[in-house]
Amino acid sequence: MAEIKFMALGGQDERGKNLFVVQVDEDLFVFDCGIKYPEKGILGVDVVIPNFDFLINNAQHVKGIFLSNSASYNAGAVQFLLKDLDVPIYCNEITQTILRIKLERSVLKNKTANFKIIDDKQIIDFGKNKLETFRLTASSPKSLGFALHTSEGVIVYAGDYIIDGQETSYFSTDFNHLNKIADQKVLALIADTEFASRMSYTVPNHKIERYIASSFKEKKIRIAIGIFEEDIFKLGEIVSQAKLNNRKIAIYGRTMATILQNDMIHDDFKITNDDLMSVEDYMNSDDGVLIISGTGDVLYSKLAKIAMGNDSVIELSEKDLVILATPPAAGVEKRHAEILDELARTDAKLIALSDKNIWSMHASYEDVKMLNNLFHPKYFIPVKGLYKEFLKGEAAAVEAGIKPENVGIIDNGQVLKISSKHLAIMDKTIPCGDSYVDGSGIGDIGNVVLNERKLLAGDGVVIIGATIDSKSKASVSLVDIQMRGVLYISEDNPVTKIMQKEVNQILDQSTELFRKNPNKYSLDDVKREIVNKVKALVKQESGKNPMILCIVNEINGNFNLKAVLARSQKSRNYVHKATIPPGKDAKKHQIKSGKNRHQSSKNNPKTKIESKNK
Repeated sequence: MAEIKFMALGGQDERGKNLFVVQVDEDLFVFDCGIKYPEKGILGVDVVIPNFDFLINNAQHVKGIFLSNSASYNAGAVQFLLKDLDVPIYCNEITQTILRIKLERSVLKNKTANFKIIDDKQIIDFGKNKLETFRLTASSPKSLGFALHTSEGVIVYAGDYIIDGQETSYFSTDFNHLNKIADQKVLALIADTEFASRMSYTVPNHKIERYIASSFKEKKIRIAIGIFEEDIFKLGEIVSQAKLNNRKIAIYGRTMATILQNDMIHDDFKITNDDLMSVEDYMNSDDGVLIISGTGDVLYSKLAKIAMGNDSVIELSEKDLVILATPPAAGVEKRHAEILDELARTDAKLIALSDKNIWSMHASYEDVKMLNNLFHPKYFIPVKGLYKEFLKGEAAAVEAGIKPENVGIIDNGQVLKISSKHLAIMDKTIPCGDSYVDGSGIGDIGNVVLNERKLLAGDGVVIIGATIDSKSKASVSLVDIQMRGVLYISEDNPVTKIMQKEVNQILDQSTELFRKNPNKYSLDDVKREIVNKVKALVKQESGKNPMILCIVNEINGNFNLKAVLARSQKSRNYVHKATIPPGKDAKKHQIKSGKNRHQSSKNNPKTKIESKNK
């Protein structure tokens, strides 16, 4: 009898960062490896990825990473995992194409050999166990589900899916194949329940065609439409409407442009080179279609750049219609709202589709129930989503005939033992958690760094600089105090003078201590005393608790102090002469802009810059 366990390193009670592991005896089968976007309180972090320690420590047992599709929530962390784990990545052709581009950007070109392209109805032999692939309907064509055949029965993993019996393209579900798998005794179904609280089928609420069709029929208007990189189903709808109305298409996004060149997309969308044009041609056209794409915040950054008139090619005018066709992803809702506000300030018309109009292509309540009806599993394990969605998924499964005690809901790090007799959550757990990526490093952003960033954002920073003689420890310079985000400080501000006085007093006391007993002198103690004293003064004056940085340099006392002070004074005089003093002779500059507040004077003939003397 095989010993089967199920574990989640991400994706449970959260949206995104999906990474699930099925262990059969010693063999580990990893399903999906995604990212999530940081919450608002996590400053300076680009993306969040799972903690890979469990997989790295058991690398010899990992048989492969099996990806459902190219969505960043399912595949976005692969490029980070491959830095520490040399394992095969099984995915379809589209997913491989997108991940190859990401690997090139992260200087991991030599890892492209790890990718193994697989198709639906394919069986991969791993000795005692076999893995069978099947096709599902999701936002990416030929999205895959996996059936792991073990001696105890079949373990089915269904990542992103919806039930759509009418879809006949590369986005369709092979229901006949699903029925054949169901006939082989499905022990457990592990399935997406991220939106199980939507009390219906996702179909037809996932389609944008009915919201954009009328706009594509309008004459003499260009259409710029923003979608996420993984929304390839929406890409097909946009292409269909463009071809129907004889509009040519331009792509602003390297990954989406590469996807559109894929043979599979060409066959399914029936698109030719005659249907495409460059971004420059779009700007010179009267009825072109511009597709702006990116993952998460990348899409919003592109839109913000365009809206503020900072893009080198694209400039919005009254002849443009901007359609934001993708509801906000989890973690970037605030950014979504900000971009809508920026776009509203331009001369272009704006249409934004919300999640009330368009449902993401994930299973809703009836989809979860239908999939359980199709597979008739003994056990149901909901994944991907918040805990409240798991409870809705459980209710749907029970309606489909699953016994309540046969539904296994676990958190990240917990281990669920699966046998033919029962489900049981084991006492032991595995390492899990969040690893933060800030563009320069992975996992090196700990709680200390995050707390410091929050402190800087909320209360600011005070920087204190002083110089002492390395031999006598006596102060040989003025005390310099700089503040950012704390108080407005001018040269004659009493707070500055009080701080300088207190710091000088501490330095004088430390010099006296060193003269009497050098062994008791500690520069670290001196800096600590300065930090505590300044922190107390700022707290008393402003109520803030800023970060205090104290820098005390030690130099050799054999230097020309008069020369240093002379150079310092000369520098100050130069700054004062270069600065226009306020007063009656100061010039005021007024900017009168047109309707588009973000356009520069160079590009906007309505903008005038006038200089008036008062």
